[in-house]
Amino acid sequence: MTSAARADVSQAESRLTLAGARVDEARREGRLDVSLFGSYMRMDAGFPQMGIGPSGVLERVRGQFNYVAAGAMIALPLFNRNQGDVARAEAERSGAAARLEATTLAAQSEVAIARARDTRAQEAVALFAGTAQALARQNLAVVRQTFELGRATVFDVLTEQRRYLDFEQAYTTALREAWEARAALTRALGETK
Repeated sequence: MTSAARADVSQAESRLTLAGARVDEARREGRLDVSLFGSYMRMDAGFPQMGIGPSGVLERVRGQFNYVAAGAMIALPLFNRNQGDVARAEAERSGAAARLEATTLAAQSEVAIARARDTRAQEAVALFAGTAQALARQNLAVVRQTFELGRATVFDVLTEQRRYLDFEQAYTTALREAWEARAALTRALGETK
């Protein structure tokens, strides 16, 4: 898995895409624009007064009117082709591209550091878990037997017991470091949040 799954890298990619869309929008706004329009309106107007109609009979004053309108509007960008907005949008896009590259490089470096740390921690655990642990137990058992035979003092046994406890503490520390290194690696890869 690579650093592309990380949220910060995908966010930087989204910002670059948005900046590209803004450049396209600014360029479109600076072009020739033709708008067509059309409308139809029917108006029925009347008054409460009565008037004399063509047949000589009283009728209500009323009229129906039909209006049709159509046309075209053309915007010609002769002096203003939106160069300022296009330049601003292109600058934002180049800034977003630089931020994406920086974020990607930072993510790759975090992953490389986390991988190296994980590898070293696993090697340390392997050193402790191998024959070294059995050898430390065996040394303690030998010193105890020599004490029982009267060849060593109680201080020799306590010293060897202390060495064995220091070894176990170092092994526990190595295990904790290995767990932390693996957790840091999964975070760097973007597998956990």
